[in-house]
Amino acid sequence: MVITSKDNELIKQIRKLKEKKYRDEFGQFIIEGAKMIEEAIREKAKIKYILVCDDCKTENSLTPEQLYDIAKYECIYVSEKVFIQLTDVVAPQGIMAVVEKPLKTENTIDYKASHFLLLDNIQDPGNMGTILRTADSLNMKQIIVSPGTADCYNAKVVRSTMGAIFRVNVIERDLEKVIREMRKTWHKSLCH
Repeated sequence: MVITSKDNELIKQIRKLKEKKYRDEFGQFIIEGAKMIEEAIREKAKIKYILVCDDCKTENSLTPEQLYDIAKYECIYVSEKVFIQLTDVVAPQGIMAVVEKPLKTENTIDYKASHFLLLDNIQDPGNMGTILRTADSLNMKQIIVSPGTADCYNAKVVRSTMGAIFRVNVIERDLEKVIREMRKTWHKSLCH
């Protein structure tokens, strides 16, 4: 079955994920394109749905391996009219997925880590994505951001991470409290 109505309840809910408040409320975000979906599958992200444009005219066809991997998930087929309502990309590939955000309980800071990256009030989504990608290339597993920093699940941030969003844990906390806790942890380790 192909969903052809933009008023379909599931489509309306997915469309809401363009806004941060709904990404937070539903605990989900959107990824788009074959490469990002391949990264999500490889990193065992919690993919809720994969949406495939049934009649989109795209030049980026999926490989047989990608089609096999995608078929393991709940696939929802939508018309091009519906897909265009959901995408923020100028030239979409005709495939996107809804992915569950990590649970708050998974967002604990490892104060014993050898490196920390703290970001205070980064506003530009492209810069945020580039920072995540760079941290991933340095094998950093966590980044602590201040409240008010660009949402790492914003579509532009997600695209510019090139898959790093699945490997780097982004934790939002009050940075002053984090620094105080770091000092305590380091002081304890130096005293023992």
